Amino acid sequence: MRIKTGNLLMAETIMVHCGEGDCTNNLSKKNMISKWPGRQFIRFYLMPDPVKKKDLFLKWRSRIRRRPEDVKRSTRICSEHFAEEDFDPYDLANARKAASTKKMWIRLRPDSIPNTDRQTGKMIVHFSTPETEETTPLRPGRKRVRRDIEYIDELISDNDKILGSSSNDLSNTEPEYRFQVEEPSASENNDCVSIPSVHTNRYLSALMSASTETCKGVQVSPSKKDCSTQTGLSSLSVTRSSTSVEDLGDKFQESESDNELEQTSSDEEYHPGPLMAAASDKKVQRKTQMKTHGKVFTKTLPISWVYVNVSQLQQLFRFCPGCGGRVLQTRLRFTGAAVSVDYVCSLCTIGFNPSTWHGSPILRRKFVINIHTSCSIMLTGLRFQSMTNFHNLMELPTLSRPSFSEHVSSWLYPVIYRMYSERRDIIFDGLKKRNADGQSVVLCGDAQFDSPGFSAKYCTYTIMDCKTNEVVDFSVVQKGQFSGALEHQAFSQVWEGIVNEVGFQPDDLVIDRQATIAKIVEDHFPETQLSYDIWHMAKSLSTHLRTAAQSHPKIAMWQKSIVNHLWFSCRESKGDPDLAVEIFHSCLLHAANIHRWKLKRVIFQTFDSMRESIGLKRPYPRRPVKYGQCKHGPFSEGEHRSIQWFKVGDEDFLALFKVVTATRFSNDLRKCCKFLHTGKLESFHSMKLLYLPKLHSFELETMIVMTMLAAVQNNLYLKEENLKKSYTVRSYSRAMKKYVLKQKNVYDNVTFKKSIIDSIIRMVRSGEQLDKCNFSQTRYILRPVPKTFYGQSAPDKRVMIENQKSRMK
Repeated sequence: MRIKTGNLLMAETIMVHCGEGDCTNNLSKKNMISKWPGRQFIRFYLMPDPVKKKDLFLKWRSRIRRRPEDVKRSTRICSEHFAEEDFDPYDLANARKAASTKKMWIRLRPDSIPNTDRQTGKMIVHFSTPETEETTPLRPGRKRVRRDIEYIDELISDNDKILGSSSNDLSNTEPEYRFQVEEPSASENNDCVSIPSVHTNRYLSALMSASTETCKGVQVSPSKKDCSTQTGLSSLSVTRSSTSVEDLGDKFQESESDNELEQTSSDEEYHPGPLMAAASDKKVQRKTQMKTHGKVFTKTLPISWVYVNVSQLQQLFRFCPGCGGRVLQTRLRFTGAAVSVDYVCSLCTIGFNPSTWHGSPILRRKFVINIHTSCSIMLTGLRFQSMTNFHNLMELPTLSRPSFSEHVSSWLYPVIYRMYSERRDIIFDGLKKRNADGQSVVLCGDAQFDSPGFSAKYCTYTIMDCKTNEVVDFSVVQKGQFSGALEHQAFSQVWEGIVNEVGFQPDDLVIDRQATIAKIVEDHFPETQLSYDIWHMAKSLSTHLRTAAQSHPKIAMWQKSIVNHLWFSCRESKGDPDLAVEIFHSCLLHAANIHRWKLKRVIFQTFDSMRESIGLKRPYPRRPVKYGQCKHGPFSEGEHRSIQWFKVGDEDFLALFKVVTATRFSNDLRKCCKFLHTGKLESFHSMKLLYLPKLHSFELETMIVMTMLAAVQNNLYLKEENLKKSYTVRSYSRAMKKYVLKQKNVYDNVTFKKSIIDSIIRMVRSGEQLDKCNFSQTRYILRPVPKTFYGQSAPDKRVMIENQKSRMK
């Protein structure tokens, strides 16, 4: 590629076109023939240097019938606009003698000026279509531009809000601009596209802000005489007024060093072009309608990113977004999910450095869309591989796994950890204040494994406040860190951390009948009273009753009533463990159609004989002391006959007696007298599966951070302002085998996630860098994490292949 500066010849290997007013010559045309008699060549010449040859540059610019602000150093003028006297005599003589002038240099004289008579100095347009008073024909090469301009009325009306958001206004322009907008009369047959008067001021202000150069004394009017489409943006004609050439030349020198490429390379933040400034001031929104239970709801959602087809994107770069000149070449580059377009403009591109348009803002040399995508994948509970498969199927650019891991570990994890730590300290302060005021502190705990069955790798033990339902703290342990079961190790780690942090032992702790954890609490934390979750007790009772009903079908008819009686016993005991056991054991008397038993000693003597017949020394049931009759009213004759009562002493009653008076179950029932349960904690575990599903494996760091995110979300749901709506739905219960009513709550789970992303963007913009989460130095990882927990190292793969045997061969 050969180019010589000044007004010398430019090689024909470059895609160029003539920048003179209505000339259509360009190198894409084949077999171009000169209109000058005897001339066998057409060459393209660069504009003179505006710094070294300023006077000559201004003379050239004044004779090529273009707006001064559209003429650049890179503009080319073809040889058709120069007379024979303007060429170098030696080169012109050699060109006439040669058989082919394809590779010949044909220079201009140093003082040659296009469209100018050498003798008189007047302007003469060579081979130009004469203009009439009625209209000026359009250039054949600009028909495509004219077709696009015909839709400007529709575009402006559709984007009224975008243009209206621009802060520029015609009244705020400087006095040196004299715009005069003329409304065409209805009788005129105007071939040009007119701008509606409603949008004229805003359109002109947007057009002024888009100009990289200013031109004094320009009159703009939509008249049909001077229709110009050189900007590729509107049909507003531009006519020059009596302004000196020297003043316009100064404006060119000011804007020559201030180009888009230099701004992008020197500034770390990418700013949209001038025409896009009006659109970026206001958030784009769309309205969607959702139908729920016969009601239609309208929801407004903000839009920041869109999907655009590559071919549609390339159509936008047929013309330069900065100056409206013709784009000669484009190239698309992808950095993760971000797209960049390198383009060469025939007017504003200087040298061979292409201009670049970025589809995403750039902060600290990082594309915002890549950080936004990485954080959104984790905050919505998606998997990176699932998102990659979606992008590949849609043929979208996607992030690489190293980039995704870098964004998440450098920005998202530290922000979540900081947010969780701040909220955890507030919860601890609340526990200390309640203890100082003499109020009871009741906590509940439960474990969750990362996979079903006995193949778990991680165990997460969570502690929740039973009064406020806030997640206080948690602990995650990995198999191999400890010997033995993981649940009691995770409990010891999180419980000791809470006790050391608040400085006292909580009054009560509710767990799910784990004997090992109960032993730890009784031995090491004697001030904490242990309670069992009623739901787990009822589940255990249902399992034993269902097993007994396989051989004694009558028990199945009483199963639901006995489980309900368990909940009733724990509620009516009001903290008295003996009363809870006594009320529950009274279901045996009720099932035998005995509803008053306080003075019937024969019944309890029969119970004693039944215990002896079983062959076990059971302490239960004991003779009633505080509870002597049923709480229900009298039965009607029909109800009494429809109930299948047990007969004391038969096999069915003996089987029921074994289940209800089991020693361990009765002893554990004494710890349910405070009517406490872990239902909210179970709901939290279900919500945590959104971020940590059991079908996937995660690193220990991800397990910790995503549990923190779920804890923050759970604690935010407790605030009334985050509850968007609540309604009742019908749902089929497989356990009860019937339809039941359930309460559904819809929470705002987007606002706080957006706040996380916004804080990350602010940190990237300000240059603030948080340290990566090193949980090995915190209380969440107290022991070193083993590389493998299989107990043996992996053998050589080649040896395994050689020794592999198969029964199918």
